[in-house]
Amino acid sequence: MSARALPRDYRIKSGRITVLVLAVGGGWLAALLPLWNDETIVGWVKLLVAGLLVVLFGWLLFAARRCSTSADLKGITVRGMTRTRRLAWEDVQDIRAVPNPSAAVARNAPKVLSYAYDTDGQRLLLAYVDDVHVTVEREIDLLRAAWTELRGEDWEADADAARRIRRQHAREAGTARAMAWITGAIVLLTVLFVVFLLVSG
Repeated sequence: MSARALPRDYRIKSGRITVLVLAVGGGWLAALLPLWNDETIVGWVKLLVAGLLVVLFGWLLFAARRCSTSADLKGITVRGMTRTRRLAWEDVQDIRAVPNPSAAVARNAPKVLSYAYDTDGQRLLLAYVDDVHVTVEREIDLLRAAWTELRGEDWEADADAARRIRRQHAREAGTARAMAWITGAIVLLTVLFVVFLLVSG
């Protein structure tokens, strides 16, 4: 695959928007109930807090729908909640998928995330190019093929950027190992605690 497969657009799945609405909306309703039932709070304060929560809820929904990653003939664009970042193909130093260290503790988090790296070796998270929304290997192969074709014949890898990228991956690997050890230790301590309770009871 190559630039012929462009443009590509990656957005949140509609099913995950529904989950977001239910989770956030339900949480806020549960938080508002005590406020509405408290008769010591003035009515206008209740309305103000409820109004602010509705506005914040609306903004979160808008931002979740707005966030995206797109790739076209000029480069990669990542739209976040508050800003948009664009990388021209010639400014990309690498595109790769990496394990998500927080997936071990967050149940619905993606296990694999994708990043593009710029000329400074700084990484840019490719929103929704993860194993929850797409087949990561296929999409990374497609993006890398487009990058190889569109970055220009005079493109050269930046040695400093490559060194920074390697250091960052070494840190990430260390973090992933630490998270695995911590998770394993928590599970082991929980099992030992339950056994202790059963034996001593």
